[in-house]
Amino acid sequence: MTPEGRHAHPNYCSGSDYILEFRSFRYGFNNLDFRQRVELAAVELDLVQPGTLDEDECSDLVQLVASGAIDYPVSSLGDYLHERGDDVLMHNGECLIYWLRELVFRGAWLDQRLLEDQLEVVYDEERGGFIYYPKGHRSREIGPPPHPSWRDVRYAK
Repeated sequence: MTPEGRHAHPNYCSGSDYILEFRSFRYGFNNLDFRQRVELAAVELDLVQPGTLDEDECSDLVQLVASGAIDYPVSSLGDYLHERGDDVLMHNGECLIYWLRELVFRGAWLDQRLLEDQLEVVYDEERGGFIYYPKGHRSREIGPPPHPSWRDVRYAK
């Protein structure tokens, strides 16, 4: 992308503990925000079950997403990802790091659009979740990107 077009979109920023670029966006996250987004992404991908990660396991996932590798695992999850290698990191031709980042950034992108009042949000009781629409365009639902699952190689303690 050309330097002048690189940051044409407003960038999400909750802090400066983690500054990451993904596609044409540059986002800044505070430690807690990033950690929570990474954990939610891992749950969404079925890599872990909700509410099961301890502090060290979250730290390993944060390191994986932020730097693209876990140099020095500090948890059994980090050891698991190191030992299983490509079975988990490149599962069925899909890159775990890419998808974790995709979901982290998608959540931040949605939050930025909400802050800018560019989205309408409706709770759908049937689905049990929120639906996002571009402001004034209820016919164009913004859904989550179709993504692979890591359920069959899910980390279990």
